Amino acid sequence: MNQHFLQSPTWEKYEQLEGHQTFRVTGEGFSALAILHSTPLGNYLFCPYGPSIDLNHPNLSPTELLKSALNALTQVAHANHAFFIRIEPTFPLSDPKSLNLHKSHDIDPAHTWVIDLNRPETEILSDITEDRKVRRWRNHEKKDLKLRQTTDPKEITILMSFLEQTGARNHFSPQNRAHLENQLKSGFATLYVAELSGEPIAASLVHDHNGVRYAVHASADDAHRNLAAGTIISIQEMIDASRNGFHEFDFWGVTTSTDPKHPWYGFTKHKKSFGGHQVNYAGTWDFPINIFKYRLYQFIRLINRFKRKLFH
Repeated sequence: MNQHFLQSPTWEKYEQLEGHQTFRVTGEGFSALAILHSTPLGNYLFCPYGPSIDLNHPNLSPTELLKSALNALTQVAHANHAFFIRIEPTFPLSDPKSLNLHKSHDIDPAHTWVIDLNRPETEILSDITEDRKVRRWRNHEKKDLKLRQTTDPKEITILMSFLEQTGARNHFSPQNRAHLENQLKSGFATLYVAELSGEPIAASLVHDHNGVRYAVHASADDAHRNLAAGTIISIQEMIDASRNGFHEFDFWGVTTSTDPKHPWYGFTKHKKSFGGHQVNYAGTWDFPINIFKYRLYQFIRLINRFKRKLFH
């Protein structure tokens, strides 16, 4: 059964460290980690990149297995006063209407970009479309640029400072500092830092699980963008993962839009320049249990989104 990191026992422990109540249901051909969330209208269950389904089950189709998982989750929902279940299957849905699923705004990316690391290092590097990126990585120490790794939660302030700069420039709110600190405390995260003459100019946070390295957060000081420190870190993260026996590097989120004005267009183009291939998930879907509360919840969300656009 193909289980995403966000459905793993490791992520479950992290969610508990964050103060969230978690539940796990299992059955023939499926498993699901659900996290309890609350709204002013009541609770809901969220299965990030789940439920996990055995796509090679000999007797049951993915739709049938997903239905079984939803039935098991519905029992948990009733016991915890949840009025809907939110899921993110990591496979395309063939018939969501038959399961009474309602499309929601995607919480986690519906598409990601993956590099195969089960190859010689030279081949991984040769897939990078711009030779200058590899040259910069190979020669970064000549520019007095040094890379280091840390798992010290206190050093998350380095990444946070760059994320806050980027957020202010591009009008978005960065991740919560305590949220990222807890990821380092949980033992699955590593912070990469690029330093110029001893001063940090870029940082990136990666998650490692079951042979896959996920590049989840990265940012850099705009004043030194000519040094391409973020690109150099990305290559080092990939090569380190390859040398340590990892089989995949996941860039965590791309857009399928070809519109240059799309907010993800720039970094999607950047990620694709490293070679690799796109992986498509189903996106985020809701399974209502109390349809009246769910429709009211959706209406309130619509009004709130309208207000944010109006006063942005």
